[in-house]
Amino acid sequence: MAPRGRAAEAEPVPESDRAGELLHPRERQELFGHEAAALTLATAARSGRLHHAWIIAGPKGVGKATLAWRFTRALLAHGPSACPDDLAVSPDHPVSRLVSALTHPDVLLIRRPWDPERKRVRTVVVVDEVRRLRSFFSQHASGGGYRIAIVDSADDMNIQAQNSLLKILEEPPARSLLLLVSQVPGALLPTTRSRCRTLTLRPLDAETMREAMAVLAPGIEGEQRDLLAALANGAPGRAAELAETEALTLYRDIGDLLLNLPRLNGAKLFGLAERLARAQPERGVFQFVTLLSQIEERVIRGAYAVQPPVPGEEALLRHLRAAVPLDRWSELRDELREKAAQAEELNLDKKQLVLNTFFAIEAAARR
Repeated sequence: MAPRGRAAEAEPVPESDRAGELLHPRERQELFGHEAAALTLATAARSGRLHHAWIIAGPKGVGKATLAWRFTRALLAHGPSACPDDLAVSPDHPVSRLVSALTHPDVLLIRRPWDPERKRVRTVVVVDEVRRLRSFFSQHASGGGYRIAIVDSADDMNIQAQNSLLKILEEPPARSLLLLVSQVPGALLPTTRSRCRTLTLRPLDAETMREAMAVLAPGIEGEQRDLLAALANGAPGRAAELAETEALTLYRDIGDLLLNLPRLNGAKLFGLAERLARAQPERGVFQFVTLLSQIEERVIRGAYAVQPPVPGEEALLRHLRAAVPLDRWSELRDELREKAAQAEELNLDKKQLVLNTFFAIEAAARR
């Protein structure tokens, strides 16, 4: 009789909070910048009055989840009274190894789950995931310390999940800690925000970004590194994701097409749409939507205020402002985000999304 396949040979389930092939935030030891935020958490822990729930807010890739996992390791490894200012824990410490493997008994991660029927990650954090917190917090910590749960990201919770979370926030168990990672904390229920302390992380300055880029994207140098850092808007995780997905090539292809307005190059457009449709979503259409919507955003904002420059982009922005009225750019940006969300939810044709997006821009330029 042929031997049965082992469970270990099964295809691993994708993690909704991991960007491509990059290290997961729980596996990353470095925290670039945010020294003041780390000190705030360490001081709160040492005070003996650590608040039971925190919203760690900030733009995508700025280091929110990395900080949450770093604080988790520090609390479990050192204890609250000895929590160091920088929250550092040796990667060889047993806590670091358990947290990295997601096997620490006092840590729970809530995130968008895998849908085994549709063979894809769900688009929201559903109520059943949040309900796991009740049984988790009802147990005592293995070492008499804290039980820590991280929700990444809290923005993904549907309304039922948020209401379930609220019940836990209203009656927090002793020595429990809930860390909510959020890009848009204002979208959370006001009652949720009122029961949490909010710690907001700001984009990194240019010097810190250069230090981060040297670690995260060592193979990219000079002008390309400067362009990558500018496109990431001070968010090192975003810069790493852009580098890993070869986004610089895609950014230039989008710019070359837009420079041809009011009439697009059909061959280049269809070639780009075919390439994006064949690629994995995070390397293809999702990256396309992000980069194009950022260009549209800079077209709009740059007409009214000085903004951090993207190297080599000023000529493109001037051309786009002359080709299409600013109010129409605002509509095009909103339409792109709405259609992208529909395409992800309904698994629509990604190639057609790309084509229709450019056709709408071309129509606006030719009016």
